[in-house]
Amino acid sequence: MERIDTMKRKQFEKGMTEIAQEGAIQIFHAPGSGLEEVIVGVVGILQLEVLEYRLKTEYGVDVRRRGLPYQFVRWIENTDMDLSRLNLGTDSRWVQDFKGNNLLVFGGQWSIRWAEEKNPGLILREFKQD
Repeated sequence: MERIDTMKRKQFEKGMTEIAQEGAIQIFHAPGSGLEEVIVGVVGILQLEVLEYRLKTEYGVDVRRRGLPYQFVRWIENTDMDLSRLNLGTDSRWVQDFKGNNLLVFGGQWSIRWAEEKNPGLILREFKQD
């Protein structure tokens, strides 16, 4: 999800952070990228619609949504791995949540197995909201 009006960066970041802290959504971003463009994790489409409505009405921000292939999220348990060197499938991506925790998002179970096989020592655990 990305904002349409580039002048509304602060409102977008504030809205996304506050709504995520409420536990209504999970937000993920590429490491080091900030919240310019985020991946929003939800259980269903209704949560996305509520998010868009709240960003518009409470924060004055219009957003653009596009679908992504990710269906699975796993925490990265390792703190000693160079995550920038991970060997991942094409439908996998390293992301961080708004607290800075490292995670991988995957398009399918096959991609999870690929990551575990191609990255010796990588320890993943299923994602559960804190």
